[in-house]
Amino acid sequence: MYIFIVNPVAGNGRGHKVFQQLQKLKLYSNLKKQEFITEYEGHAEKIAQEITEKYEKIKTIVVIGGDGTLHEVVNGLSNHNIPISFIPAGSENDFYRGAKLPNKPTDILKNIGNSREKLYWYGKCDTKERNFSFVNCVGVGFDAVVANRANRSILKKILNKIGIGKLVYVFALIYELKRYRPLSVTVNIDGKSRTFENCFLLTVNNQPFLGGGMKINPFAKNNRHHLSLLVVDHISKWKVLFLFMTVFFGKHIHFKEVNVFHGQNISIELNAQALFQIDGEIVKTKTCTMKKQPFPLTVKGYFSVNE
Repeated sequence: MYIFIVNPVAGNGRGHKVFQQLQKLKLYSNLKKQEFITEYEGHAEKIAQEITEKYEKIKTIVVIGGDGTLHEVVNGLSNHNIPISFIPAGSENDFYRGAKLPNKPTDILKNIGNSREKLYWYGKCDTKERNFSFVNCVGVGFDAVVANRANRSILKKILNKIGIGKLVYVFALIYELKRYRPLSVTVNIDGKSRTFENCFLLTVNNQPFLGGGMKINPFAKNNRHHLSLLVVDHISKWKVLFLFMTVFFGKHIHFKEVNVFHGQNISIELNAQALFQIDGEIVKTKTCTMKKQPFPLTVKGYFSVNE
């Protein structure tokens, strides 16, 4: 049996449109399946939890939505190693970029029944408040503040309607840049501690992309053991503007204020609680520890576009 979890409001309604497109296909009609439509934030996680208890012999869970929907499903599955297929319909869709996957819904559907699969190694992030899985990245500092502002902005819906939703992050960046104060962050990487007194931005990545195509960490490679950590420290706010002009091409790594590390076990400690973003989900905490999950996601329905 195939399970479809659909977020109809993803991408300002693109999730609904993609689902309607697939429903018209004979291939879709012939599948043995159950459909679940999300109705509120966090609903996909609840659905994923419930289906693991209710159904046996699930072939694949097909997620139609954005990175946030996928994040919820992965967290709902917990330790259940059920194959997934991701049909990107959100406003950012960094997972399909980072995993080097095609994004045409019909092609994905045609391939979910074949024997090809891709292993994607994702991470776990443990905080005092709650433990999470993350497929893309964990961020603290400016990117979390900007993500929080953008997600709450009514401008996001307006811009999504005309196909330029990514610009909301530019407006959020400019708005928050004037107000933001750098953090004092202590990072421990495989037993070695470093303190950054004026940390502007910190991300821990499973793959290079963030925020709808920004190549935030070009050195981040999806692998079984290591996470990649990027820190921007002691940078002026004017220089930040130049940094973000180059980030879509990954050229910001040449700035002297940008540091990149790799490790198996990473912990972050702040002097006080601050905003973190975990695959775009905003949480407020003071400490977190991260490493790779012991098992990968099995991704069905397609393969690397580079193969």
